[in-house]
Amino acid sequence: MRKLPFAILVILALAACDKPQPVAQVPKAPAAPAPVAAAKPAEPPAAPLTTASEPLAAKIKSALRNAQNLDAQGVDVTVADGVATLYGTASAPEESRKIAAFVAKVDGVRSVVNNLVVIRGS
Repeated sequence: MRKLPFAILVILALAACDKPQPVAQVPKAPAAPAPVAAAKPAEPPAAPLTTASEPLAAKIKSALRNAQNLDAQGVDVTVADGVATLYGTASAPEESRKIAAFVAKVDGVRSVVNNLVVIRGS
């Protein structure tokens, strides 16, 4: 007799399984697009459009153009309050360091922020 209540319970449970249960619909938030990995090489950060110290920036650019042992063709400079920020590309890490050290020696430069990106063959 003990098996009869258990069997009835199993039958009722199985009978309830064939009826679909209502599911509450939760509004979906719009899905954010998945980030896509960039396949192109890193680009140097863009230089700001205006500079606070145009004369010092021009002096640094001129010094870089006239430098004998530096490859500073892909370098741009902005200056604000004596801080020279370098943008663009360098052909090697050592070249990037040499350019930053050269700019640090220009009269009027208090410090240098080196944002140069190394791209081989640039």
